[in-house]
Amino acid sequence: MKHKYLIFLMVLFMVPLIGARKALIIGNAAYEQAALTNPLNDANDMAKALQELGFAVSLHQNLNLSGFYAAVGSFASALVPSDEVVFFYSGHAAQINGTNYLIPVNEYIDSAVRCEFLSYNCDMLLKELNRAGLSIMILDACRDNPYDYSRSLQKGLATMRAAAGTQYIIFATEEGKVAEDGSGRNSPFTESLLANIRKPDQKITDLMQLVSNDVAIKTQERQIPYGTGLLRQNFYFARTTEEAALPKIIPDPAVPLEMPPKYMDSSEVGKLKVLTKYGGELFLDGVFETSLFAESEYELQDMKVGEHVLDLKNPREQLSRKVNIIKNQTSLLDFDAADSYLDELGETPQNQGKTNKTRTASPSLPKPPLPPIKNQIAAGSGSLELLCPMSGEVFLGGNHLGSVSANKSKRFNRVNAGDFTLEIFGQIKCHHQETRISDGGNTRVTVFESELIPYSGEMLYVQGGEYFRGTQFLDRHDSERPRHEVQVPPFLMGDTEVVQKLWTEVMGYNPSVREGDKLPVTNVSWYQAVEFCNALSIRDGFEPAYKINKDFPDANNSSDFDSLRYSVSCNWRASGYRLPTEAEWEFAAKCGDSGNVLQFSGSGKLEEVGWYVKNSLNQVHEVASKEPNTWGFFDLSGNVFEWCWDYQGPYQKDKQVHPRGAVSGSYRIARGGSWMAEADACSNTARGGFSPHSSSKELGFRLVRNARAY
Repeated sequence: MKHKYLIFLMVLFMVPLIGARKALIIGNAAYEQAALTNPLNDANDMAKALQELGFAVSLHQNLNLSGFYAAVGSFASALVPSDEVVFFYSGHAAQINGTNYLIPVNEYIDSAVRCEFLSYNCDMLLKELNRAGLSIMILDACRDNPYDYSRSLQKGLATMRAAAGTQYIIFATEEGKVAEDGSGRNSPFTESLLANIRKPDQKITDLMQLVSNDVAIKTQERQIPYGTGLLRQNFYFARTTEEAALPKIIPDPAVPLEMPPKYMDSSEVGKLKVLTKYGGELFLDGVFETSLFAESEYELQDMKVGEHVLDLKNPREQLSRKVNIIKNQTSLLDFDAADSYLDELGETPQNQGKTNKTRTASPSLPKPPLPPIKNQIAAGSGSLELLCPMSGEVFLGGNHLGSVSANKSKRFNRVNAGDFTLEIFGQIKCHHQETRISDGGNTRVTVFESELIPYSGEMLYVQGGEYFRGTQFLDRHDSERPRHEVQVPPFLMGDTEVVQKLWTEVMGYNPSVREGDKLPVTNVSWYQAVEFCNALSIRDGFEPAYKINKDFPDANNSSDFDSLRYSVSCNWRASGYRLPTEAEWEFAAKCGDSGNVLQFSGSGKLEEVGWYVKNSLNQVHEVASKEPNTWGFFDLSGNVFEWCWDYQGPYQKDKQVHPRGAVSGSYRIARGGSWMAEADACSNTARGGFSPHSSSKELGFRLVRNARAY
């Protein structure tokens, strides 16, 4: 009996999962500077063709930048590793220094800088599509370039690197060439694609050969489409026969299968869906369950209600997760959610310094994610001499070099020769440029005031470093011990809590009990806070930090009261807004005071820096109406509790690098106390938590972002 059951399972899991076929289609034509004729026809006709071929199509036309982020974000958030995905774009595009951008409508673009900030980055799009098991990107773009007055905007698109084995990119024309809009209903490329896409049993590489030859003849060799990428499996737009699959074993109904013990009791059970990017050996409560392929998903049926431990082991890593199974519900465990976005911490300074606090208005231009830091080391070494109008921390090639004082020349000796990204981070502004250090030479860099970039969103730079989190005092609560060493990377943090004016502008309503533009927004749950972070990121042109899945309960959420239990994962490298980790929050509150000399953020007397039950007159107060702490942050003690990312859990005694809290729990951390709280709850080390669905008139939040997002 047992052998028959094992054979049945082995064959069953060898049959490949058949995912959904999905398509995202965008056509942009209504450009003010250079309107196009055919993209809307191209998009509509492609949508019709793909629908006939069995794709679930999401069609969008004439998108501005916010529309791009919303359309791509909504589409990508629903992708799973078993999906086959096609993305088709018809409209203007441009390349800037080797990076391709899709150009929205209704955005005034008169320079390369504006194009970079106001257009949609194709590299980011590839990463979004890579959530699917297989993705095809089709770009009928780079029509006659209306922005050719800018030398930084080259004609044609640059080649892009598709994800090995899972992505294929199709360009309407060669690198550096211009695609034609055409005089008929469709562009020459889309016309040929539509004519050939319905031919059955045709591999995508064979399809591209037909389309390339056809377009080359039509345009007299002016335009030659091409494709790039290597797929591990064949892709067909149209099939008449299914690829052969292993036969399924149908068990004899007269012979019942012998079930393993964990499936015996079905009275108190639930289900668990497991996702993994890298695959590996899956263990349930220490017992081998199955082998998972990369980019796969697996569902465990009839799991006993309660807490379980799942381990995933592969040559790359060994991960362990606790999950809480709810009766008659399907929970989701994404092994990549907590650790797929690993931070590469370079050298970080040990102490946060004071810098010039004179603030100017932040630019309103949206900024997409920055290109990678250049760090190309050559043979030998040289020196770097800096003169900058602000004090700040210097990073060369992503590594901390030291600090500079305002208007004082500083020389760094024995610096590696090569080409590097030079960054200088002040408290409210920064500088960014490419620099070459020559062997044996002295490179002089003078930075002018006009070259300094203010941080968006009234944020302050926290340079990161090491400190002791928690307390050594025995009269404090046990949850604040053991005191332990923590290292955090640099980050940007809002100088106040999120105010009602900003919330209302972004979300369109005000949940607060007592209303006022400069009052912190309150009555927001943890889920509402992370949704606001994504909405504000999209509005400001940044890459959203959170992936929010409302369809499956979070397997790590063990709250008995939270009926929502959304699954939320964080991309720690995204440029968008997010909640601080508990470690980041306490680091900013203490201002490097590892010895806990000051009980509150900025003072030993709470009345000087915070609103609490004894001085608040029983109401919340406007932000920044008390003194800031040493680093310029207001209200970290008192006024409103502030949501953090972390699940609430006990501290560990060992040193931690960029910790993000417990793997699972019932509550999300909230720190800082409130206008209704006693002084003890407003301490720098006091810890508390709420169920993530909870909201309260004393509960708000503040924002952080990646330091390199500027």
